[in-house]
Amino acid sequence: MFWITFVILVDQLTKMLVERFLIVPTFVVPGFVWLSYTKNTGIAFGMFARSPWVLWVTFFATFFLSLVPSFVKCSALTKIGLQMIVGGAIGNVIDRFRLGYVVDFINVRYFPAVFNVADFFISVGGILVLVSLLRGEEPLDDKGGQE
Repeated sequence: MFWITFVILVDQLTKMLVERFLIVPTFVVPGFVWLSYTKNTGIAFGMFARSPWVLWVTFFATFFLSLVPSFVKCSALTKIGLQMIVGGAIGNVIDRFRLGYVVDFINVRYFPAVFNVADFFISVGGILVLVSLLRGEEPLDDKGGQE
Protein backbone atom coordinates (compact mmCIF):
# COMPACT_ATOMS: atom_id res chain seq x y z
CA MET A 1 0.00 0.00 0.00
CA PHE A 2 2.95 2.37 0.56
CA TRP A 3 3.72 2.77 -3.13
CA ILE A 4 0.09 3.29 -4.12
CA THR A 5 -0.27 6.10 -1.59
CA PHE A 6 3.14 7.62 -2.39
CA VAL A 7 2.52 7.68 -6.14
CA ILE A 8 -0.96 9.22 -5.79
CA LEU A 9 0.29 11.94 -3.42
CA VAL A 10 3.34 12.90 -5.50
CA ASP A 11 1.33 12.77 -8.73
CA GLN A 12 -1.51 14.95 -7.46
CA LEU A 13 0.89 17.41 -5.79
CA THR A 14 2.95 17.90 -8.95
CA LYS A 15 -0.19 18.32 -11.07
CA MET A 16 -1.57 20.89 -8.63
CA LEU A 17 1.70 22.85 -8.77
CA VAL A 18 1.75 22.72 -12.57
CA GLU A 19 -1.87 23.91 -12.82
CA ARG A 20 -1.25 26.81 -10.45
CA PHE A 21 2.24 28.00 -11.37
CA LEU A 22 3.36 26.77 -14.81
CA ILE A 23 2.40 29.59 -17.17
CA VAL A 24 4.99 29.19 -19.91
CA PRO A 25 7.06 26.12 -20.89
CA THR A 26 10.11 25.88 -18.67
CA PHE A 27 13.34 24.03 -19.39
CA VAL A 28 14.58 21.68 -16.67
CA VAL A 29 17.48 20.31 -18.70
CA PRO A 30 17.95 22.71 -21.64
CA GLY A 31 17.37 21.04 -24.97
CA PHE A 32 16.27 17.74 -23.39
CA VAL A 33 13.53 18.04 -20.71
CA TRP A 34 11.04 20.84 -20.24
CA LEU A 35 7.76 21.31 -18.43
CA SER A 36 4.69 22.31 -20.42
CA TYR A 37 1.11 22.15 -19.15
CA THR A 38 -1.08 19.96 -21.36
CA LYS A 39 -4.66 18.68 -21.03
CA ASN A 40 -4.90 15.07 -22.24
CA THR A 41 -8.49 13.99 -22.90
CA GLY A 42 -7.42 10.62 -24.31
CA ILE A 43 -5.31 7.76 -23.06
CA ALA A 44 -1.69 6.92 -23.96
CA PHE A 45 -0.36 9.31 -26.62
CA GLY A 46 -3.74 11.09 -26.64
CA MET A 47 -5.51 8.19 -28.37
CA PHE A 48 -9.32 8.09 -28.14
CA ALA A 49 -9.48 11.75 -27.10
CA ARG A 50 -12.90 12.84 -25.90
CA SER A 51 -14.29 9.29 -25.97
CA PRO A 52 -16.92 8.97 -23.22
CA TRP A 53 -15.94 5.39 -22.38
CA VAL A 54 -12.26 6.17 -21.59
CA LEU A 55 -13.06 7.19 -18.00
CA TRP A 56 -14.95 3.99 -17.22
CA VAL A 57 -12.55 1.63 -18.98
CA THR A 58 -9.58 3.10 -17.08
CA PHE A 59 -11.53 3.04 -13.81
CA PHE A 60 -12.50 -0.64 -14.10
CA ALA A 61 -9.09 -1.70 -15.43
CA THR A 62 -7.46 -0.01 -12.42
CA PHE A 63 -9.91 -1.64 -10.02
CA PHE A 64 -9.32 -5.15 -11.37
CA LEU A 65 -5.55 -4.68 -11.54
CA SER A 66 -5.54 -3.65 -7.88
CA LEU A 67 -7.12 -7.02 -7.01
CA VAL A 68 -4.40 -9.14 -8.66
CA PRO A 69 -2.13 -9.46 -5.59
CA SER A 70 -5.13 -10.60 -3.52
CA PHE A 71 -5.77 -13.58 -5.79
CA VAL A 72 -2.37 -14.37 -7.30
CA LYS A 73 0.78 -15.06 -5.30
CA CYS A 74 3.45 -12.54 -6.34
CA SER A 75 7.07 -11.82 -5.50
CA ALA A 76 7.91 -8.71 -3.50
CA LEU A 77 9.22 -6.96 -6.63
CA THR A 78 6.05 -7.78 -8.55
CA LYS A 79 3.90 -6.43 -5.70
CA ILE A 80 5.88 -3.17 -5.65
CA GLY A 81 5.58 -2.87 -9.43
CA LEU A 82 1.83 -3.52 -9.32
CA GLN A 83 1.42 -0.95 -6.55
CA MET A 84 3.24 1.65 -8.68
CA ILE A 85 1.02 0.83 -11.67
CA VAL A 86 -2.17 1.02 -9.60
CA GLY A 87 -1.06 4.25 -7.87
CA GLY A 88 -0.32 5.88 -11.22
CA ALA A 89 -3.57 4.68 -12.72
CA ILE A 90 -5.54 5.99 -9.74
CA GLY A 91 -3.76 9.36 -10.03
CA ASN A 92 -4.86 9.65 -13.66
CA VAL A 93 -8.41 8.42 -12.89
CA ILE A 94 -8.68 11.12 -10.20
CA ASP A 95 -7.87 13.71 -12.88
CA ARG A 96 -10.46 12.27 -15.24
CA PHE A 97 -13.20 12.40 -12.60
CA ARG A 98 -12.15 15.80 -11.22
CA LEU A 99 -11.25 17.63 -14.43
CA GLY A 100 -12.43 15.58 -17.38
CA TYR A 101 -8.84 15.23 -18.62
CA VAL A 102 -5.40 14.21 -17.36
CA VAL A 103 -2.80 16.87 -16.59
CA ASP A 104 0.45 16.10 -18.44
CA PHE A 105 3.53 18.28 -18.17
CA ILE A 106 6.83 16.40 -18.63
CA ASN A 107 8.15 16.80 -22.14
CA VAL A 108 11.27 14.85 -23.14
CA ARG A 109 13.00 15.42 -26.46
CA TYR A 110 12.70 12.42 -28.81
CA PHE A 111 9.75 11.01 -26.83
CA PRO A 112 6.51 11.31 -28.79
CA ALA A 113 4.21 12.37 -25.92
CA VAL A 114 3.96 14.65 -22.91
CA PHE A 115 3.46 12.68 -19.70
CA ASN A 116 3.18 13.06 -15.91
CA VAL A 117 4.46 11.51 -12.68
CA ALA A 118 1.67 8.89 -12.71
CA ASP A 119 2.71 7.77 -16.20
CA PHE A 120 6.34 7.59 -15.07
CA PHE A 121 5.46 5.28 -12.17
CA ILE A 122 3.18 3.16 -14.38
CA SER A 123 6.19 2.60 -16.67
CA VAL A 124 8.62 1.91 -13.81
CA GLY A 125 6.10 -0.47 -12.23
CA GLY A 126 5.73 -2.33 -15.52
CA ILE A 127 9.50 -2.66 -15.80
CA LEU A 128 9.71 -4.01 -12.22
CA VAL A 129 7.03 -6.63 -12.93
CA LEU A 130 8.81 -7.64 -16.13
CA VAL A 131 12.20 -7.90 -14.36
CA SER A 132 10.62 -10.00 -11.61
CA LEU A 133 9.09 -12.36 -14.16
CA LEU A 134 12.31 -12.62 -16.19
CA ARG A 135 14.33 -13.35 -13.05
CA GLY A 136 11.83 -16.05 -12.06
CA GLU A 137 11.42 -14.68 -8.55
CA GLU A 138 9.55 -16.88 -6.11
CA PRO A 139 6.18 -15.66 -4.88
CA LEU A 140 5.79 -14.70 -1.24
CA ASP A 141 3.87 -17.00 1.10
CA ASP A 142 1.00 -15.71 3.23
CA LYS A 143 3.45 -14.57 5.94
CA GLY A 144 5.60 -12.49 3.55
CA GLY A 145 8.47 -14.98 3.13
CA GLN A 146 9.62 -16.87 0.04
CA GLU A 147 7.88 -20.16 -0.65
